[in-house]
Amino acid sequence: MTAVRWGSVLLLCLSWGSVVQAQEGSNDPTPAQVRTAAEAFDKGREAYKAEDYIEAAEQFEKADNNAASSAAIELAIRARDKAGELDRAASLAALALKRHPDDPNLQRIVPDILNRASQQLFELTAACDSPCDLTVGGKIVHGRAATERLFFVAPGKLTVRAGWPDNRNESKQIEGEAGGHGELSFVAPPVAAPVAAPPIEATSSSPPLAPTNDSGVTTQAKGWSPVVFWVGVGATAVVSGVTIWSGVDTISNPGTERVERECKGQGESCPLYQEGRKKQLRTNVLLGVSGGVGVATILIGAFATNWSGGGKTSASSAGADRPQTFSVSPWASIEGGGLQALGRF
Repeated sequence: MTAVRWGSVLLLCLSWGSVVQAQEGSNDPTPAQVRTAAEAFDKGREAYKAEDYIEAAEQFEKADNNAASSAAIELAIRARDKAGELDRAASLAALALKRHPDDPNLQRIVPDILNRASQQLFELTAACDSPCDLTVGGKIVHGRAATERLFFVAPGKLTVRAGWPDNRNESKQIEGEAGGHGELSFVAPPVAAPVAAPPIEATSSSPPLAPTNDSGVTTQAKGWSPVVFWVGVGATAVVSGVTIWSGVDTISNPGTERVERECKGQGESCPLYQEGRKKQLRTNVLLGVSGGVGVATILIGAFATNWSGGGKTSASSAGADRPQTFSVSPWASIEGGGLQALGRF
């Protein structure tokens, strides 16, 4: 840290004692806040030397917000006054006089600024039922949240907004005149209660809830329609028929004897032999497709099809009033290599 930076930190530290005595319940700044205040103080001093008074005032106010000190707020007052912002300079002066009533440097500049402000500006006192922040015309009033603040504003209509935690706020309008003074009071709105989600009510279009036992009506049946299974059976039959035809055609046309007779001495390059190989490959492919469709149909029928056609009825509705029906269930035979259906009454 540079010598200038150390000087800034020391200056701020020396002024903290009076701040703690002047502000009841104030907390000491953290090391991070002290570092931020020192950096802002240095930037403010450089801007002040460069006659960039608005930038200097903002940096001095930042330093004072992080680690309140008479030195930082004094230079902020001077910078605001030199920038022609008498309202903000006077508001800072009123705060500084309350916090540091015995500081000799402030005593040299505060009376003149407050005297000019009392003649040219409107003096306003704002009170809150609990510590609040204030804004005037969208600009924050410098200082920590408090229950009472005195500040100066330009004459005319203005909107003052008080803000509390949880995004609660209240706004009021007032019209001030030069040399006059007024008062405003703010009350924090109650914290809004969380809105409870409305209960879910069953409607006529809602499906019935599933019972915890077998005596009531169940939810609508799950699973595919039996039509899907029978389509699979039909597809399996069609593919199997094509496969059988292909096998017969491969054996008889051109046939083994004809191939041996006409391709003698030509080897595998014989066209008739190549034709037989193509038909054999076709038959093998059809066998694979037929087997795959058959297995898929078996799985659909056994696990994915809803054979009941609907949910269970209640015990009171079962009996003579319901006609007997005929139901069909799939049955797969591995040894037989096919699909069958079993019926029951």
